[in-house]
Amino acid sequence: MKSITFTNNLSSELMNWMETYSARHKLTRRAIIEKALNDLRKSARQKEYASSFKRASLDREIKNMTEDGMGDYFKQLINLEK
Repeated sequence: MKSITFTNNLSSELMNWMETYSARHKLTRRAIIEKALNDLRKSARQKEYASSFKRASLDREIKNMTEDGMGDYFKQLINLEK
């Protein structure tokens, strides 16, 4: 993936912490920032999925489709046992 250079300002407290963490764990500042951003992106996606499932749980049509599908799945499992 192509890298893009950007400039940003951090508080001195945060920068000092990152420098200490970087030295202790033998990581570059870039690696620390990328990990933090990837973790944030993952967390945001999980919240979006959870919100989507909550909305779906309130939708009667979705509930009916799910219940019908689970009934068919249950029948298939019973037929496999025979």
